[in-house]
Amino acid sequence: MPDSTWHAREREAARVRHAVLEGHSRTIGAVRVVCVCVVIGVLVVAGLGIAPPRVAWGALVAASLFAALVVVHGRVDRERDQRQAAIAFHDHALTRPHDAAAVEQSVADNGANQHPYQSDLDVTGDNSVYAFVSFAQTRPGARTLASWLLAGYAPPPIDEIRARQAAAQALALKPDFARALWVAGVPIHRGREKAVAFEWWAIAKQPFVIGGAARVFAWVWPPVTIATLIAGHMLGWPAMLTWGPYAVAVTVSLALRPRVGQVAAAVVAHEGGAVAFASAFDAALTQRFDDVLLERAQKDVEAGRDALRALRSSTRALEMLQNEVFRLLIAPIVLAELHAVAALERWRGQYGAAAPTWFAAYGTIEAVASLGMLGHDFPAFAWPELTTELRFEAKGLGHPLVPGDKCVRNDVGPLEAGNAIVVTGSNMSGKSTLLRSMGVAAAMAAAGGPVCADKLVVGPVRLVTSMRVADSLAEGASRFYAELRRLKVVTDMAAQGPGVLFLLDEILYGTNARERLIGSRATLAWLLEHGALGAVSTHDLMLASLEGALASHARNVHFEEQVVGDAMTFDYKLRDGVVQSSNALRLMKELGLPVEGEH
Repeated sequence: MPDSTWHAREREAARVRHAVLEGHSRTIGAVRVVCVCVVIGVLVVAGLGIAPPRVAWGALVAASLFAALVVVHGRVDRERDQRQAAIAFHDHALTRPHDAAAVEQSVADNGANQHPYQSDLDVTGDNSVYAFVSFAQTRPGARTLASWLLAGYAPPPIDEIRARQAAAQALALKPDFARALWVAGVPIHRGREKAVAFEWWAIAKQPFVIGGAARVFAWVWPPVTIATLIAGHMLGWPAMLTWGPYAVAVTVSLALRPRVGQVAAAVVAHEGGAVAFASAFDAALTQRFDDVLLERAQKDVEAGRDALRALRSSTRALEMLQNEVFRLLIAPIVLAELHAVAALERWRGQYGAAAPTWFAAYGTIEAVASLGMLGHDFPAFAWPELTTELRFEAKGLGHPLVPGDKCVRNDVGPLEAGNAIVVTGSNMSGKSTLLRSMGVAAAMAAAGGPVCADKLVVGPVRLVTSMRVADSLAEGASRFYAELRRLKVVTDMAAQGPGVLFLLDEILYGTNARERLIGSRATLAWLLEHGALGAVSTHDLMLASLEGALASHARNVHFEEQVVGDAMTFDYKLRDGVVQSSNALRLMKELGLPVEGEH
């Protein structure tokens, strides 16, 4: 069960503070309106002579108060929005996608069907392992965490996984740090399109929009424009000569504005742009950690934060262009847009090569923080014991997407290279969930996170599954042929060397019993001979009748149903041996389907 005490307490504190700040914001807003009314009223009565001129000082006082209130109002609203984001953080933690149905739900992700286990294990998508784990608000964080969860088929070196695990354990003790990242990342999440545009712009994936000729023009033409305006008015030049250079500047500015606008939209935006990323980078540096991975990532993020601060003067210049008076009257004279964008692109030329490192480092911190929050919120989850041996052994293994009060845990293994379990059992008894629990645990361990188990010992196994196999009308493939192609992926991985962790659900389900038995036994024997380890579930009890050398490398386990009168229940407890019962006809009868002998 999750430990929700901290989240519930902090959420309530944030809610109370948010309500107070919302009240302050409304009050300040009302006072600002009063100030405006006072300024207008005083100027009117003074101008009409209704009151002596000295009352105009009241307008100055009211205007000064208004200006001060604008600053205060901005600060109050920023803190209010931060409290609102904190409430959302705690809501997310308290209502994680935590649904038993999600274990059986197919995920429609691009490329998921080609991945060795992504779709079978619900790693990404709605009600997925990723959705359950992630607190990432930015694209770099989401991309990093997803890549870690999907890398179990070719896991990184064990030292790298241990480094992630150590960093996640450190952040599990600092939930307020993960909250700070979330709060700072909300504007980036809200402005996702602009965040992507800024990231791509910063890493110099796009050509410069201001060429060399335009840069020269930006420095040469403003003095010409200003000189002709001054001289023309002083000397009485014709209007065309006096205003001609200004007209040229306006024409050039208007012609370049679409391209300049693209840069401004990506960089200036407070939601998703440079300002938002600078705040997020700041949040990642609010605490320092005695951890090698986090220290290295924070060093790179700090370099990015300093570079984004250097960008601030140029973004302020572009922000001024949002003022229509400045943009129409003053900006063309000095070609302010061209100068601002030229400065931005000089920045990009100086820092663009290093920008991918900053985003990757921030993504690492966000991904580790997500794994750490999982450890914080579920203290009963175990941090895997990582070994160099090809091994999988779990005590009290469950599935993280099954709610704690419904999650029945089982022991699995120990499995070593060349060993497997054959899981038999009735329909709906828990066979598929057991295999998915094993797969999710292996994927989480490879990512460096905690697992839903009392203990997990796992080595550098390479995870692959064949579970959700369906026919394809588009490809003209039957279910059986689709499964054969999936099994080919499994055997190809096993052929590359020992250590493949295979999970095969209802192996060769799409063919007749005789061929299924021959093909299943041959496939299992071949995998074990090549140093693979794993689990196979089946309804075919003949497959569980292991013979010869295969019997010494594969162990039978099963689930069963309990029947009391007409009621059928499941305890989801894994037992040794082969199941001795079946419930298919009973389920048909419960649904009102015809069963032989019933008529």
